[in-house]
Amino acid sequence: MKRILAIIVLISICCVVNSQDPAREAFESAVEYKKNGSYTEALAEYDTVLKIRPEFVSALINRANVKGLMHNHKGAIEDYDIAESIDPGEAEIYYNRGNSKHELKMYYEAIIDFDNAIILKEHFDYYFARGNSKKKLTKYDQAIEDYSIAIKIYPNFDEAYYNRGNAYGKLKNYKKAIKDYSKSIDINPDKLNAYMNRANAKINLKDYKGAITDFDYHISKRPNYALTYSNRGLAYEGLERNDLALADYSKVIELDPKNGRAFFSRAGVKRKMEDSKGECKDLKKSAELGFLRAKSIYDRVCK
Repeated sequence: MKRILAIIVLISICCVVNSQDPAREAFESAVEYKKNGSYTEALAEYDTVLKIRPEFVSALINRANVKGLMHNHKGAIEDYDIAESIDPGEAEIYYNRGNSKHELKMYYEAIIDFDNAIILKEHFDYYFARGNSKKKLTKYDQAIEDYSIAIKIYPNFDEAYYNRGNAYGKLKNYKKAIKDYSKSIDINPDKLNAYMNRANAKINLKDYKGAITDFDYHISKRPNYALTYSNRGLAYEGLERNDLALADYSKVIELDPKNGRAFFSRAGVKRKMEDSKGECKDLKKSAELGFLRAKSIYDRVCK
């Protein structure tokens, strides 16, 4: 009986201690606010935690993450810097700080942080993030290497295939780009940007029918996205289906009446269809909307 009473007393003491830990309570409250998307409230709770326990690394990292979600990347970096000074062996600090630096277009500095994160822990997200920064610096071959390592670690990483496809596209290696976009789609059939970019790569290889198939699917999911009609118009021009190209450029203008490029593209199709009056009308409108190439052609052809 005495033993049972002792256990009850001990449990009661533990509960009292836990209930009297305001830093832990504020931390848990902040986590819940963040989960619910209440970032301002989460930030206030993390401030409370760190006033009580300034060296609480998890709170510093989490507060920095919230600042990043609120697009305060400079503030986030300040918190990551403090966290690093306390626990320099935590890979997450370097990875998250690298992401904030990437958002601030500090790509070289971001790569250094991703390097440090990878030294501490080889995670597919770290290689992927470093690849993104290298791609921004037009170091496409190096970016491809990082995306490839990320894929090796995590073979179903659809975003890595997609971004590697973009890097191959920048290098004009359209066959490999198409292969990666296709793999990304296999893993994530709802990734519409992969259909769009695969179609554009197919146009570069003069596979106009294949491109149109991808554009058709994209349009079936996003029927009011003007760029898809514009790009499909190019594919129809490649097949010399000027009537269908004309319809697509007209659809772009319907969706985006101030799109000077669309008027210019439609003018080109009208020229092929020997509609000189319609061509000049579209060139004039394109020039009025600020599309410079249209003005020079209008001055030469229509005046």
